[in-house]
Amino acid sequence: MAGEKRPASLKDNIHGILHGTKEEKEKLQRAFFYIADTPDFMKKLGLTGDYFSIRYGVISRHLGKDADHALQEKDWIDLCDKITIPFAIAHYRVGYRLFIDVKVNGVFITVGVNVKNPVKGLEINSVITAFGYRGIPANEDFIYINQKITPEQAALLDRPNALSLPPDRGRDAEHDVQL
Repeated sequence: MAGEKRPASLKDNIHGILHGTKEEKEKLQRAFFYIADTPDFMKKLGLTGDYFSIRYGVISRHLGKDADHALQEKDWIDLCDKITIPFAIAHYRVGYRLFIDVKVNGVFITVGVNVKNPVKGLEINSVITAFGYRGIPANEDFIYINQKITPEQAALLDRPNALSLPPDRGRDAEHDVQL
């Protein structure tokens, strides 16, 4: 909405969110954070709202996860930079799922985006690992695939078996476990 005050920037606050004191984190528990403006091509696909936002709770769910799934400060900043340039978009429940090239420990992740409250824009409600034994669910309803995708992106869309991928593309060679 024109003139609407946007939430505080995630890039400007991610350090405090991840490394703040217990008291500082408690003050943020109901906060939303601005990520990026919604590009026009996404609006034409039906992603309403002027910008992407994320709640503190979505970020905090990743705190304390095992090392292979915990998102670091640089990963959240990377997500902010790349959310507007996904290589694919699918319908997902009542919202959308965007696939972007953010890597955590050499593994691509996807961002589930759900329009939960159009007044606040497009709210990111989950961040999930895309590569791994499960890959992308076979029932994804893609509404957009970038014409210039990389071989890694094509492999993700083809739903590969993670065991056939080299370590930087979806598995941990030393432990040979799902990431």
